[in-house]
Amino acid sequence: MPMGFDRATAVICTIAILNTMGLGLIMPVMPELLAGFQGGSIARAAAIGGYLSLVFAAMQFVFSPILGALSDRYGRRPILLGSLALASADYLMMTMAPYLWVIFLGRMLSGASSATFSVANAYLADRSSKEDRTKFFGYVGAAAGIGFVMGPFIGGLLGTYGPRAPFYAASALSLLTLVGTILFVQESLPGENRRPITWKIINPLGPLLSPLQGVSLALLAVYFFDALAGFAFSAVWAYFGAARYGWNSTTIGLSFSIIGICFVLTQAVILGPVAKRIGNLNVAALGLLLGIAGFLTLVWLQSGLFALMLLPVFAFRAIVGITIVGQTSAQVDPDRQGELQGRFASLGALASLISFPMMTQLFASQLSNGGSANTWHSGAPFLLAAGLGGIALLLLIVTIKPGPATTGCQASKKAH
Repeated sequence: MPMGFDRATAVICTIAILNTMGLGLIMPVMPELLAGFQGGSIARAAAIGGYLSLVFAAMQFVFSPILGALSDRYGRRPILLGSLALASADYLMMTMAPYLWVIFLGRMLSGASSATFSVANAYLADRSSKEDRTKFFGYVGAAAGIGFVMGPFIGGLLGTYGPRAPFYAASALSLLTLVGTILFVQESLPGENRRPITWKIINPLGPLLSPLQGVSLALLAVYFFDALAGFAFSAVWAYFGAARYGWNSTTIGLSFSIIGICFVLTQAVILGPVAKRIGNLNVAALGLLLGIAGFLTLVWLQSGLFALMLLPVFAFRAIVGITIVGQTSAQVDPDRQGELQGRFASLGALASLISFPMMTQLFASQLSNGGSANTWHSGAPFLLAAGLGGIALLLLIVTIKPGPATTGCQASKKAH
């Protein structure tokens, strides 16, 4: 049934906000929280943080297709309700976690419960016309962007009341959204449209194991190496800021909010016109060049203020993946777009599973083995990221012939 932006849609968008906000809320306080379990050592806290990010990403990777399949079998509403109830209980558990293993268990449950984007999009697809579907998917993407901006900022402010305060807020927000879902979200999937669960559907590696005609393997490789480099920022930025610049949770949260705002503006205002003028692949090359320069600058940059001023560069670097998706999307038939997006999602998930522990362990080992936070040692992950970005740029230059521009705005929407 065609719909407008009603209360149910607002609740679905709120769920999307919480998915990204829940992770962002705790980013600014993780150095302090984990250092409390590690005798005050930021280096050891970063190493533990890498493992926490690994289990979170792994659970998202595994449970995204499972939750989608469960919603196809049993309906959207029970899966959304179960995920929100689990998220609320999980965050509340972590506020009182007396041991580090409880924090690990909490991040595993958070990763599983936050893998609901596919269910939220399926709910909107059930209730919207084909003509309006992309618009409503865009609402969910925009909501996720808002959560990325709000989460670290609010988490940084709440962190002044203690490293566990953001967990209380995340639990309360999940509970509030659960109540809203109960009151305003009705089941959207009719019984006759439900289908059984098969291994092929729930296999998270499925999109990577089957070939997809018309897709350039070189572009997939560019996307993967760029993602490996880009996750360095998310993996160690909070620990890097605390170690080199002495930032507290408020400043760390502010820095994440700045990068989020810059990314939203870059995607909404700059990407479309620039891609239309010079082409997606040229935009990707420019983004990779800026990213490499930015990473190399961070390796030796001693001023926290200049580090904050450098953040817009990384916002532009972050659209490389969007332009690659947009360029590839133009080469694939309309009835295979979902399969293509699944492939990129799997590549991104694999990149996060590799990059997070790799970058955090590199950061921790450099500081633990006598390296100074004020030298290149603490910036070693960004040096590695620059090298990975260089590989992506070389692949783009040597193996890819830039083609005509695709519509930038459409590319960015498909990427999200």
